Amino acid sequence: MDESQKQIFTRFNALEKKLKGLAASYIKLKEQLEESKEENEQLREELKEAQKENQELQKKLNQQIKNFKKSDKFTKIAVNNLKSTGNTAELKEKLDEYILEIEKCISQLSN
Repeated sequence: MDESQKQIFTRFNALEKKLKGLAASYIKLKEQLEESKEENEQLREELKEAQKENQELQKKLNQQIKNFKKSDKFTKIAVNNLKSTGNTAELKEKLDEYILEIEKCISQLSN
């Protein structure tokens, strides 16, 4: 082999090493891309689940706010009625009615 052939062979070997390195880098990056796609899909699913849970919690919160407003109105009615009642038997009867209503409300809230 003469000198020019050796130089060509050396350059060819260097080029071959670079191509092998590029191919290995390509394969590694392709694997990382696939992993990222899988992770992205998993995160999307988790986000959908979190959004669904958030909506359910928001509905429950809105219902509890409604129930609270109703119970607040109920308390005002009870206080006004109790002020106007002079008879203790009648007062006891009203209190029993209110307690039953409160128990119903608590039952609804716990469901």
